[in-house]
This record gives sequence, structure tokens and C-alpha cells, in this order.
Amino acid sequence: MDLNRTASDEPYDRAEEERHRLAQVVESTQDAVLSKNLEGLITSWNPAAERMYGYSAKETIGEHISLLIPADHKNEELEILARVRRGERVETYETERIRKDGARIDVALTISPIKHPKRGIIGASVIARDVTAQKRRRRAQEFLVAASRELEVSLDFDRTARTIVETAVPDLAELCVIDLVRPDGWVGESIVAAVNPEAAPALEEIRRRAPLDPGGAHPVTQVLRAGRPMVWRDLTSPAVMQDVVQNEQHRQLIEDTHYQSAAVAPLVARGSTLGAISFLHASTDLRYDDADLQLLGELADRAALALDNARLFEERDRIAQNLQRGLRPPEPPYVPGLDLSVVFVPYGEGMEIGGDLYDILTTDDGCWIVIGDVAGKGSAAAGVAVALRHSIRGLARQIDEPVELLAQLNEMLLEGNSLNDFATAVLVRLRRDGERWRFKLATAGHPPAIHVEAKGPAQLGGGAVLGAWADSPLGQHEGELLAEETLVLATDGWFEAGPASTHVGGEALAAMAHSFADLDLAEMTEALRQDAISRSGGPLRDDMVLLAVRPEAV
Repeated sequence: MDLNRTASDEPYDRAEEERHRLAQVVESTQDAVLSKNLEGLITSWNPAAERMYGYSAKETIGEHISLLIPADHKNEELEILARVRRGERVETYETERIRKDGARIDVALTISPIKHPKRGIIGASVIARDVTAQKRRRRAQEFLVAASRELEVSLDFDRTARTIVETAVPDLAELCVIDLVRPDGWVGESIVAAVNPEAAPALEEIRRRAPLDPGGAHPVTQVLRAGRPMVWRDLTSPAVMQDVVQNEQHRQLIEDTHYQSAAVAPLVARGSTLGAISFLHASTDLRYDDADLQLLGELADRAALALDNARLFEERDRIAQNLQRGLRPPEPPYVPGLDLSVVFVPYGEGMEIGGDLYDILTTDDGCWIVIGDVAGKGSAAAGVAVALRHSIRGLARQIDEPVELLAQLNEMLLEGNSLNDFATAVLVRLRRDGERWRFKLATAGHPPAIHVEAKGPAQLGGGAVLGAWADSPLGQHEGELLAEETLVLATDGWFEAGPASTHVGGEALAAMAHSFADLDLAEMTEALRQDAISRSGGPLRDDMVLLAVRPEAV
């Protein structure tokens, strides 16, 4: 028992013990804790504050709190101190602060008045938490949402790349660059967005004139070789600048733009490396660090997938366009003694193709004319249609009767095993007989051809779909095509334009063709096209072919 202790010492001991306990809590907490007096001078500084801000207690105690405050927040401290003097507590105040290395960080502050039992409020305690990572992740998520919304509008590769970089500026970077791997392995064809409107086109031109050597030391090529995101916290150091600068024009751009920090990630999708995306802080005190690597990797993965989708779409679009060209001759050939007019309106855009086809084959005594429609849409249907068109071209050299030729096509389709191995067709053989034109016409389940005669229009149709069964019945017609008479052929894209309520049959085509009989052929087919467009009320939902033939006026 301590005989020197008195009862009056016990409250002092308890208070001292409590202060010691609180000091230990402040010392060990993961949050940065500091205190300042009413003049803003720092009076205490815990280890977590040293870790977060980079300053030791020795460097900060006695210094003004403005040491940590960015220049554009200079009035913020005056307002905080005014609230502290009024005894107010500032709850979870999000702002920005500057670390010792000059980097700006996002912090959440809780500020409480410090009260002296006799002197009243003498200062404030500040608890700070670094929320830079959380805010960057939030901005990144907002970037992905905004970019995804824009990317839904177009699958054009260049537009997709520009949407990505433009959406990243300025929330994630002051300058964002997508560098693409060229077919020769060098890196260029860059797409750039920047806060400084002059920097983006300047950098694109620099990359175009001086693409990056894949074996070089530039940060982009380092990342492509490593296959992982990397950060350069300080682009101003001479060692880094030596790797970054491509030429004197590039050096001047870097100096004018004030490059500070960069984060670069590879763009890899479906096992293919498309290039790299670079986020750069310029003209600011913001810095990227290793904590950003995972986030940047996720952003790059999403961007790469969007770019690869656009690339695949463009490749499929080119294939589809080639298939589309295979469905028809580049231009209807000239057949001596005949006027011909053709309208081909493809379904949708790009890879949205159907299976409608037509062809005109000239012969010594006239021509063959075919119009047809393969079941389904897309590349599979187009592939079957192209095969049919070229089969007709080959068979027409050996077979002289339309009905026999369609029978051969039926046998060919019967050998197929897909849902697209069905087709309708009208095949016409036109021969000149002196001053007259005679025709033989075979039909296989296709909308009827219309023979516009002086006495009125006649529908020439019949037969069954090709590819349905062996010995398929076929429609057969023959006659004479007199001067000023017209044969009009159409695919079901014309008959079924628009909603079901606006669909029409052969009678409607016959009546309309007859009413346009006095028009030039081009005017007639254009009038028929306009009728389908007006009924569709928008883009056609199927291919449409309109073909008209008439003997030339003597």
C-alpha cells in the first residue's frame, strides 16, 4: 500500500490514465488523426497521418494546416475554423488534400472542437480517411455506365474507340489515348481525347507519323510486352521522359500539356491484343499509383471487349456486303432490243441481309431473267442465295427450258440439311423472234409475275417451293411480249412491306403495274418502290427486288 497517496490524488490518476488510454487509441488507429489550434497551427500528428500525408510529426507540428490544402481550396479552412469556434462538429466532409510528394488525394474529414475546461474551445481534432480509391472506383463505374450507354448507339470501331476516350475525360484523366497494334506489329493509329482541345489531334498526328516500336522502351510498348497494367507516378523525371518522348514535336507537346502521371493497361479480348489504353494526368497535382492497377485493368477489359465487338461486327459487315454483292449483278446488263429496270433494296444495314436474289444472263438470242427468295435471313440465307444464283448461271449454259432448270435447282436444295435450303423463284427465258419477243416462264412458289398487256394485267404464278420434296410441281407459262407490254417481277419484300394489315397480294401488284403502264420503266419501278416504303412506315423488314422488262420502242 502506497502510504504517500491521498484521496485527492485518485481523480488525477484516473484522468491521467484516461488521457494515456486515448493517446494509445489515437496512436494505433488506422485513421489519420491530427489536432490544430484556432489559428490553424498543427498541434498533434499520429502515425497514420504520417502514412497518409507523407509528413512526419516533426515536419508538421507547429506548421499551418494550409500545408495540406490545395490552392483551389484555400478558403475552405477559414470556414471550417469559423464553425469550430461556434462549437459545431463537421461530420464526414469530403474534400481534397495534398501529400508531401505533391499528389492530390480524396479524403473524408470529421472535425470536432477541442474544449478546455476553463478556456473553452481551443482548437479542433481532425480525423481523416483516404477515400481516393473509393472515389476513383465510383468515377470508373460512372464512366462504364456512361460509355456503355453511348456504345449501344454504334458498333463502328472508330466511333467506339472515340466514345471510350471521350467519356474518360476529364473524370478519369486529362488525356486518354487508345493505341492500336497495327498489322505490321508497330503501335499507332491512335485515338485521343484531351481536356486541352489542341493536344488530341496533335498526339494523333505524332503517332501517325512516328508509330511506337514494339521493342522500344515507351510505356505503351512496355505494357504490351508485359501483358499487365502499369503505373508511372512521375512522368517528369528525366529517366521516364527519355522513354516517353518520341521526337521534338512530342517533347514540346508534353511540356505544353504538362504531363504528370500515367496509367497504361493492355486491351486484350478473346485472346487477341488490340492495343493499349493510357490514362494521363496533366496540368494537375493528381497522381496514379499502384492501388489503381486493378481498377484500370477492369476498365481496360471492358473497353477491349467493346472494341473487339465492334471489330467483329465490322468484319462480319464486310463479309455480309460481299455476300450481298453476290446476290445480284453489279449492274443490269444491256440486252439489245429490251428495256430493263431493277430496284434492289437490301434488308436493314450492314450484316442484316436477307436471301433475295436476281440475275440477268444475256444470250445470243435474248436473255434469262431470274428472281428468287431463299428462306430466312442473315449470312446463311445469303450463302444459299449466292449458290443458287451461280448454279443458275452454270445450268443455263446446258439447259434451255426454264422448268427443267428449276427442277435441277430443286434436286440441289433437297440435298441440303439446313433451314435455309428452301427457295421460291421465277425464271424467264426471253427470245427474240424477228421483231417479236417470246417468253417461257417457270415459277416455284414465288409471288406471281405480272404480264401487263393492253387488254389488262395477267398473273403468272404457281408451283411449289424448291427444296420441299422431290418432283416438286412447277408453274409453267409462255407467251409473247409485244411492244409497250411489260413483265413485272417482285419478291415478297414488296408484298409484305409494313405490318400485316398493309400486306398485299398479286392482284395489287397487277393493278398498280397496269396503272403505271404508260410510265418509263425506271419511273414504274420507282413508283412501286415508293408504295412499299410508304406501307412499311420505316425500314423494310425484308429484302425487296423489283424488276421490269419491256421491248424497246422501234
